[in-house]
Amino acid sequence: MKPTNETFEEWNEVHAIKHDLDKFYNHPNPIFRYIENKRIKRLIDLAEIRSSDKVLEVGCGAGHILERIPQGKLYGIDISEIQIKRAKERLGSKVELKKSAGEVIPYEDKFFDRLLCSEVIEHVLEPIPLLKEMKRVLKDDGLLSLSIPNENLINSTKKLLRNLGLTRLIAPKKSGWDLASKNNLDEWHLTEYNLELIKKHVAGIWDIAEIARIPNTLVPFRYVLKLKKT
Repeated sequence: MKPTNETFEEWNEVHAIKHDLDKFYNHPNPIFRYIENKRIKRLIDLAEIRSSDKVLEVGCGAGHILERIPQGKLYGIDISEIQIKRAKERLGSKVELKKSAGEVIPYEDKFFDRLLCSEVIEHVLEPIPLLKEMKRVLKDDGLLSLSIPNENLINSTKKLLRNLGLTRLIAPKKSGWDLASKNNLDEWHLTEYNLELIKKHVAGIWDIAEIARIPNTLVPFRYVLKLKKT
């Protein structure tokens, strides 16, 4: 059942508990890990983070991406209490962490030099307010590095593997990670994103400076966008 405004936080917490991101980032399939590692590297590279930058990850989860950023003053927010707890255990005092929804970021206007938002926007009830709020807290010359899943390609690939009896390739029993074989919209995702839809949603709020297709242009399972304020 899809959440409402009143039940969203509880719904999200249930999924945060159910889907341990350590299992996601340490998936036993090397191709799966390759795609995710390439996506994260590109996400960070496109942010062009400098040592003097204030950097916020919106929807930081358990801190897997923040721990890979080598410089800058780092901040993270997440609506999930359990994810913030996991991130604090992972990152210690390296990052300033706060429990907060991305639609109400608890920082003043134009506070940050760089923003990262990794595979978050498809999980929220209303993407446009999130995109506008991120714009509010970013400096005029700042950058937002945003990644989304290409849902159509991902789910059609999952369906093909299921039909061929090859589900074990993305959801081996020993992994304890069953989400990989399921249709994304049956679990944690609320919006079926593709490149056309994210272009439509950012229009008038953000300018697209660059688009990276992960792992490549032939099979873009993920998109990473470098965005600038309009």
